Amino acid sequence: MQVSNLPFLDLSEKQPFAIGDNRLCFRHPDDSGLCIKINRAGRAGRLRGQAPLYKRLRREKHFDDNWQEFYAFQQPAIRTGGPELWRHLPRCYGWVETNLGPALISDFFADPSGDAAPTLEQYLKHHGRTPEIDEALDEFCAFLRSSLVLTKNLLPHNLVVADLDRELRLILIDGIGLATLLPLAKHSTLLSRRHVEKRIRWFEHRLAWETGSRLESWQTAEAKFHRYARPRWRRAPSGRARGREEC
Repeated sequence: MQVSNLPFLDLSEKQPFAIGDNRLCFRHPDDSGLCIKINRAGRAGRLRGQAPLYKRLRREKHFDDNWQEFYAFQQPAIRTGGPELWRHLPRCYGWVETNLGPALISDFFADPSGDAAPTLEQYLKHHGRTPEIDEALDEFCAFLRSSLVLTKNLLPHNLVVADLDRELRLILIDGIGLATLLPLAKHSTLLSRRHVEKRIRWFEHRLAWETGSRLESWQTAEAKFHRYARPRWRRAPSGRARGREEC
C-alpha cells in the first residue's frame, strides 16, 4: 500500500460510533453507508510485544487488525464467491488515509432509525433467543457451511443484526480470516469444512453461555468446550489407529 497515493479524509471533528480494543470505527463523512476502521495508535506494536516469542518473529503488520482483515478478504472462498456472500459479509473497498492513520473502508449497517445496527450480543441481552434470531442463526451457519468462508472464533459482538426486508440477517463485521500460523485450511476443502464446523460448534457453545445463567465465567465454559470437543483416536476395523479425527 502506497500511503502517499491514497485519498485523504479529515476525521478530527468526528466521533467514532464504536470503540474496540484494537480499532476505532467511524461513519464515512461523505457516505453514511460506509464504515472507516482505524487501528488504535501503537496497538499492533503492543500486541506484538505481548505475543509468545515465536510469534514475535513475524512483522508488526501481522498484529494489525486492518491488514489482517484486508488479507482475509483475499481468501479463495471470497475471491471466487458469488453475490450471496454479501448477505452475510460486508464488502471491503480498500484503503484511505486519515489524520489518524491509514484506514480500511467497508459497508456500514444501520438500524431502521439510521444508527448503527445492534450487535448479536446486544440483541440477545435485550430479546434473548427469539424465533426470528434462531432463524437468522440457522441461515448464517448454513451460509458458512456452503461458502466455506474461513473465520476466527465467532464472537457475538462481531456480528450485527440487520433488519433488512422485514427479516433479521446476521452479518459478520469482524473476525474474518484465520488466526493460525499456518493457514492450511485455505488450500484444502476438507480442512476448510473441518475448520468451519469447529467454529460453528464453538459459536453454539458461546451462544448457550451468553443466554444461560452465566454462573461460571466464559473462561471456565470455554475450557470445558475444548476438553469435550477434543479429537479422539478412532480405530480402524483392523485395530490400528488411522489417525486423529475431529468429533
